[in-house]
Amino acid sequence: MMLHGFSASGASQYSAFSGRLLPHVRRIVLPDLPGHGQSTVPAEGLVPASMLDALVAILDATIDEPAVVFASSMSGGLAVQAARCRPTKVRALVLCSPSGAPFSLAELDQFQKTFSVNTHRDALAFIDRLAPRSAPDSMTLPGLLGEFATRHAYAWGLRRQWKRPHFVELLRRVPELPSLRPDELRSLAMPVYVIWGEKDDILPPSQAAYYRAHLPPSSTMETPPHFGHTPYLHHSAELAERLLAFLRRV
Repeated sequence: MMLHGFSASGASQYSAFSGRLLPHVRRIVLPDLPGHGQSTVPAEGLVPASMLDALVAILDATIDEPAVVFASSMSGGLAVQAARCRPTKVRALVLCSPSGAPFSLAELDQFQKTFSVNTHRDALAFIDRLAPRSAPDSMTLPGLLGEFATRHAYAWGLRRQWKRPHFVELLRRVPELPSLRPDELRSLAMPVYVIWGEKDDILPPSQAAYYRAHLPPSSTMETPPHFGHTPYLHHSAELAERLLAFLRRV
C-alpha cells in the first residue's frame, strides 16, 4: 500500500514508481486519502482524526494479509499512527521524508512560507525545491523543452489545486496539528525503513533527526546525498532498488 502526500493522489504520485515494484509483489494498493484524488472531503474537513479514521478503514477494507505500507511526506505521520492502530495489518513500514515530527517556531514559519503559493513564479519555486533541476549541459534540446513544458504545466496545476478550500484550511491549521510523541515512534513493533534525502528542501533536517532519535533501534534509516523530497519521481529506479533490498531482508 502506497500513501501519497499533500494535494496528490495515489495514482498521480506513484503511477511510474509502482510500475518498478509491481513485478516483485502480488498487488499494489494506491488509495486516495480524504479530500484527495477521487475521495470526498469529510464534513469536518481534513482534521487528523478523520484522516486517521479513513486510513484505518482503508487498511481494514483492502488488506487481508500483512502488507508493506509505503508513505511519503504528509502521509508519513498518519501511517505511523495507523500502524499502531492496526499492527497486524502492517508487515513493514517504509517512510519517505515523513511528516509528524515537531517544528520549532522558526521552522514552522519557514514551512508555511514554502507552501505559500500565490503566483506562477511561487509555484515554480516550490517545484524546484522538490528536487534539483537537471543541469542544462546534460540534456538535449528536446529534453530541455520537455522539462520546461512539464515544469510550467505542473506549476499551473499546483496553483489551481492549492486554491481548493480544504487544502487552504489544512495549510492554515498546520501549527495546530499534533506531533508524534517519542513513545509513539518507539512503540512500532514492525520493521521500519526511513529514507530521507540530504537535499530535501521541504522539511527541515531536525525532522529527520527526530525520527532517527526516537525510532526503535532495529529501524533502518538512509540519507542518500542526491535525493530530494520526492525520490519516487526523480530517482525512481534507485529508490526501488533500495526498497526491494530492504524488503528482501525483512
